[in-house]
Amino acid sequence: MAAAQIKTQPLPVSVQQGVIAFFVVGVMILMASLFGILTRPMGFLAAFWPADAILLGLMVCMPRLANPWGWLGALAGYLLADFSTGGEITVTFWLTFANMAGAFTGYLLYRPMSGVDRRLGRPQSVLYLLAICSAAAAVSALAGAGAAGIVFDRGFLIGFEFWFVTELVNSLVILPVMLTAPDPTRFKGTGHTSFRAVIGANWLPAAALAASLVAGVIVGGPGAIAFPVPALLWCALFYPMFVTAVMTSAFSAWLLIAIPLGFIDIGVSSNQLEWTSSLRLGVALMALGPLTVAAINSARAELMNRLAYVADHCSLTGVLSRRAFIDFGSKVVAGADCTRPVAVLMLDIDHFKSVNDRYGHAAGDRVLTAFADVVAEAVRSRDVIGRLGGEEFAIVLSGVTEAHAKQVAERIVEAVEAGRLPEDGQSIGVTVSIGVAHSTRRPASRFEDLLAVADEALYRAKKAGRNRAIMA
Repeated sequence: MAAAQIKTQPLPVSVQQGVIAFFVVGVMILMASLFGILTRPMGFLAAFWPADAILLGLMVCMPRLANPWGWLGALAGYLLADFSTGGEITVTFWLTFANMAGAFTGYLLYRPMSGVDRRLGRPQSVLYLLAICSAAAAVSALAGAGAAGIVFDRGFLIGFEFWFVTELVNSLVILPVMLTAPDPTRFKGTGHTSFRAVIGANWLPAAALAASLVAGVIVGGPGAIAFPVPALLWCALFYPMFVTAVMTSAFSAWLLIAIPLGFIDIGVSSNQLEWTSSLRLGVALMALGPLTVAAINSARAELMNRLAYVADHCSLTGVLSRRAFIDFGSKVVAGADCTRPVAVLMLDIDHFKSVNDRYGHAAGDRVLTAFADVVAEAVRSRDVIGRLGGEEFAIVLSGVTEAHAKQVAERIVEAVEAGRLPEDGQSIGVTVSIGVAHSTRRPASRFEDLLAVADEALYRAKKAGRNRAIMA
């Protein structure tokens, strides 16, 4: 029986994940390597080699792929791409080892980094990106520079310089896009704005970037590579980090491919290797500018959002502060969408002062926090909760009938009474009194009037014995 069960069981999850990692990474590296091989204008120099940066990005952004199966898939992808295009076996294995050594080094260096730095969420994150990409490029160059004598008849130092610069620029072009890409599993319905919507709302920076690229092709000359820089910095000020990274990557890739293929004539030196290395290093350093500006702008926006949240929310309970609640409630009640009924609930924790006197203010704070959590679970996500002061709270319900508003209030009363908070071997239980005001007028009554009516109903609930909800 045991043997039969073993035969009918599916592959272990770890093996399934390994097989998936092998094929996902293998296919990605195969496609990226073939693309790089197709950009070889001179037979042996790839104008753009994205495979190593893509491998590093996959392992950093998708940790489930970073297992032995995934690395074996990368090895298979590199070898298959080179052998299918006529690669010599010794050189192919040598170059593949160098490629994977650099990507593995970058992966090890990125592992201890925080999520914020991985997503380039701070200005110093761009410096970390540069340092890690430089270290990975150096390891890859050390491993592969010896092949320079076989591939294009150059010494170790020249091979190291060329390989290092190539790896660095490819990493700085590809990796920021992968690191800052939104999570596709959480993209829809989470408030993220689509790429097209972002550009549509602020199209002038993108138009300036496109115009500068066209101008570079028409005018030509060494200065053509710098034409788009002001437009890229403009984009970094207006667009999110991911959009800026995509634009910077597209600009850099265009230069890396268009100049060697002759689409942009900037003049070619007699020393092809030195000229190519200089071009690639210049592109890499130019890419850092927009990324740094975008990181600074992103950090600033995050700080402003945090400050706005702190200003509008109670630091203890997490609900809206009194000022923010009144402002928001006034907009809801006066808004065009509030031709529908509106209800306002005033809540007051019964005998809360006795909780502070008996258990201390720290316990009272925990009661307030637990109370806010119970209330939040009893209402809809779009309903607005605010703390007006002390133990007094309020809720705005839009689009509800009078009966529904009363049901919500009674549900909160029951949930609060049922909840108990452990404290020093005892349990603290509280109750709540609620007054409900409902308006079906078109337009609805003023928010301040509804609050006053709900407050009067709350007073009647307390006078009637507390632990109840009363309609105005």
